[in-house]
This record gives sequence, C-alpha cells and structure tokens, in this order.
Amino acid sequence: MVLVSLFMAALVLLVGCAPRATSGAVAASADESQVVVDLPALVLDVQPDGSISVGGQPLTELGGGLGASLAAASVPADMVDLITAYNIQHIQIDNTAEGLLILVNGQAIPSLAWDGEKLVATAEVLDTFGAGVALLDRVLPLLTNLGVGVIIRFPLAAGEEPLPLVSLDDEAATRSMAAQQEFLAAVGTPPTFQLTVEYAADGTWTVADLASAEWSQLVPGVMEMLTLTPGTVQSMSAAGISEIGLATNSDGIFISINGKTLPYITWADGRVNHLLTLAEQTGLLSQVIGDSPDMAALLDTVEGLLPAVQASDVSLRVTFP
Repeated sequence: MVLVSLFMAALVLLVGCAPRATSGAVAASADESQVVVDLPALVLDVQPDGSISVGGQPLTELGGGLGASLAAASVPADMVDLITAYNIQHIQIDNTAEGLLILVNGQAIPSLAWDGEKLVATAEVLDTFGAGVALLDRVLPLLTNLGVGVIIRFPLAAGEEPLPLVSLDDEAATRSMAAQQEFLAAVGTPPTFQLTVEYAADGTWTVADLASAEWSQLVPGVMEMLTLTPGTVQSMSAAGISEIGLATNSDGIFISINGKTLPYITWADGRVNHLLTLAEQTGLLSQVIGDSPDMAALLDTVEGLLPAVQASDVSLRVTFP
C-alpha cells in the first residue's frame, strides 16, 4: 500500500507539471560524469479560498497519501484576492545552472545568479559566522546541476486574458541593451566610482586618508551618517567580518564578505525594465508613489537613467579592525 501510494502521488505530480522556462538546459550542458537532475516545473494552482491543488487534486489529500501533513499549505484568501486584483497570474521560480530565475507573468525580473565558486564562497562565509554545515562547500555547487522549478498559478481576474508562462517578447531586453550600448558609445568607457571606508574600533572612520572629523569640516552634515557606534564595530569584528564589499556593474549587484563574492542579484537583459512595467501594470507603483499625473514622465526619467546606472562600475568597500 505504501508503494502504491507513492506511485499514485508521483503520477499526480507528473500530471501537475509544465515545462520550465529553461527546461533541458541543465542536462544539455552537463557531461556523463556529473550527477544531473532536470525535471519539469511543478504547477501549484491556488484557489480563490487559498487552498492549493496539484494536477486537480488538493495538496492536503496528496500529503495524506505520502504520510505527511500538508494541512497548513495554503495562502490567505485576502492575499489571493489582492494578487488577483493586481493581475498577477503566475510566478515561476526556476533553478538553473546560472542561478535562481524568477518570472512574474512570464517576464524575468531581477533574480539570484551564481556559479560554483560563489556557492563555495557562501559555504565558507557561513562557516565564518559559525553557521556552517559539514560538506556544505561540496553540496552547494551541486545546485548548478539541478534543474527544477515551481510555477504558482493564481485565479484569473474577470475580463483578463491568460498570459503565457514564459513570454517570448524580448522588446524590453533589446531596448535595455541598445540603451546601454548607446550610453557607452557616448561616454567612451563605463563610469567608475570607488570608495573605501576604514573604521576604527571607536566607530570613527577614514576615507582617502581624511578622518571623519575632517570630512565633517569639508562637507558639514553630509558624512556624519557613516559614523557607527563602538558596539556595532565590535560586533562585526567578533563575527569575524573584516571587510564588506558592495559593487554594481552591467551584470548586477554584488556583495562580498572578507573578499569572498556571494551569489548576486542580476539585473541584465531588461529585467529591471520588466519589473518597472509589472509594477505599473499591476498598480503597485501607484501604491508607492501615489496616483500622480506625472507617473509616465517619472517612469521615462527612471528608464532614461537606467543605462547609466547599470553600465557604471561602482564599488564600495568597508573595512573593520
């Protein structure tokens, strides 16, 4: 009976699957010596009352067949109503060899990117904080050979047409890359900004061989925000953190700890443009900035600045004693 239950559950899961945005890419890039898992995406259908079904079967019943309780697997009904009102039809999370790809209504938005080196660095940083797990530095890189995903579908709002799970429209990406190339052609080389802040044990700091007191004389009221309490500096040192880095370039936003670069937020290929468009279409943007008649002009200004922001090489480095 246990084997039959597992077999039936597996069939239900297979029925409740759909192609991932990057189906087959992990298997195609691996060789025979590697352990590879490349599966379709599991589709979770959220009902108006917040319950979840897979392949037409309630998730709670499926959990019972596996001997596990999934009674708490649901979404608050008021949240479902809000998501439906915003016309968010589906969210896809796709684990790829390059990172975690997130799509909303079929459009890729800023996501998490990695490679084997950055995953090893993550394990090493966790070990520095005392949160390491045995063999984690060898297990995490296996994520690059794991092609799995989940698609969460929400009820369709009245009068709305269903959107594809993966949009084939690359207009935003094409427009974004063209704008960056145009900007770089105009300025010649990417703008570069580098800043290092060196903290002392008492929370004061030095930038470009000028102490915080000297900077306060040069630009009063501007640089004081950088001052930390001695307790904060001591906490960083006690945690084994000697350096934190924040950098941006055309690929994304990078964070490093003690010289080890972690998985980063990727904003290339028009993903920020997709996010802005999604925020406007769903009404989320008006919730943040209000129903301003100048919203279109504001969006144009932001999109006009994006090529300069994304093409620039920005680096902020903070050191602790």
